[in-house]
Amino acid sequence: MSEVVAKAFLSYAHVDNEREDGRIRRLAELLRAEFEFLTGETIDIFVDSAEIRWGHDFRAQLDEALQNTTFFIPVLTPTYFLREECRKEMVQFVSSARSLGLQELLMSIRYTPVPDLREGSTDELKDIAARMQFEPWDDVRLLEETSSPYRTRIHRLATRLVELTRDLEARPVHLASNPKRASVDVIAKSAEAGEPPSAAQRLRPAPEEEEADDAPGFLELMADFQPVADEWTNTLTTLGPAVGEFGELFSASSKEMEKANKKPNAFAAKIVIARQLAKDAAAPLETIEHMSKEYSTSLLRMDPIIRAVLEVLAHQEEDAGNGDAVAGIRRLIDSSREAMATITEAADAAKANAGMSRDLRPLLRRFETALRNVVDGQDLIDGWEPLLEGAAKRLPSLEVAT
Repeated sequence: MSEVVAKAFLSYAHVDNEREDGRIRRLAELLRAEFEFLTGETIDIFVDSAEIRWGHDFRAQLDEALQNTTFFIPVLTPTYFLREECRKEMVQFVSSARSLGLQELLMSIRYTPVPDLREGSTDELKDIAARMQFEPWDDVRLLEETSSPYRTRIHRLATRLVELTRDLEARPVHLASNPKRASVDVIAKSAEAGEPPSAAQRLRPAPEEEEADDAPGFLELMADFQPVADEWTNTLTTLGPAVGEFGELFSASSKEMEKANKKPNAFAAKIVIARQLAKDAAAPLETIEHMSKEYSTSLLRMDPIIRAVLEVLAHQEEDAGNGDAVAGIRRLIDSSREAMATITEAADAAKANAGMSRDLRPLLRRFETALRNVVDGQDLIDGWEPLLEGAAKRLPSLEVAT
C-alpha cells in the first residue's frame, strides 16, 4: 500500500448529497482516485463526521490533523450555511488553520451559487468562505460525471491538491522537541499581530537558544490578551441590549396584531403593522449585525491568544498573576454561556416567525443570521475549558477558579 501523503475533510450538508443522488460523495471518490493517479501516493478523504470521529476531543485532533496536512474542503451551497454542524466544522477548521498560519489548507468547492457569498457579508462564515481559495462547480454540476468537462474539473482540483501538498512538504512546519512549547510559540507569534504569521516566520527552524529567547512569555501574552478580551466583552455587553430592543419592538407589534385580528380588515391592518415594525427595527438590526461581526472577529483573534496563555500556564510555577489570568478567562467563558441561551432563543424565534409576513421575512432572516454568527463561536469558547482545567491541575490553588 502506498504512503498516505495527505488527508482531506470534505464538509457538506448531507441533505445536499441526497438531493444530488450521491454525487457529492462520489465527487470525493473521484478526487481521491485522480490524486492517487497523478502521484502514485495515497490521500485519505473523509466525507462524514462519523468517519473522522472527532468526538469531545475535536479541537485537539483537529490541530494534530492540520499539522499532518489535512485539507478542509467545504462544499458550499445555500443549505450548507443553514446547517449547524457545517457551520461548526468551518469555524473549528478556520480557527485552527489561522492559529497555525496554515490557511493554504482551506479550499472550498462552490457547488452552486450562494446568496450573499461575498467579502463583507453580514454572515461571518460567508465572509470567511468568500476569502478562501476555491474551485467553481456550478458550471459542471449538471454534466455527466464521465463527461470530459467534468473529468477535467476533477483533474484540476486534484492537481491543486497535489501542488499544495508538495509545497507544504517542501517547507514543513518546525516542531520543537517539546510539542506543547512549539504549539505555544507558533500560536503566540500569530496572535501578536492578530494575523497568521508569514511563511518565513512559521516555517523557519529556530535554534533552541533563539527559541527560548524569542518565545513570548506570560506577560507579553497577557498584554496581547487584555485589549482583545476587553473589546470582545464590550461587544457582548452591547449586543445584549440591542437584541432586547429588537425583541421589545417585535413583542409590541405582536400585541398590535392580536388587536388587529378583531377588526374587519384584519389582514390589511396587520400588513401595516408589519411594515411599520420593519421600519422601526432597521436601526437596532444594523447595530446587531455590526456587533455580531465584531464579536466573531474578536473571538477569532482572541482564541489563539487564550490557548497560548493556557498552554504557558500549564507549564509555569504558580504566582498571583497566573491566578488573575485563569479567573479572567473563566469569566469570559461564563459570560458567553450566560448570554448564549438568550441569543439562541432569539435566533430560533426569528427563524420560526420568518414566514409571518413578507415584509418581516428579510428582517428576521438578517436578525437570525447575525445571532448565528455569535452562536457559531461557542464551540471555540467551550474548547477553552479543558485547557483551563489543565492549568488548574498544574496550579492547585487555582482549582476553585474553575
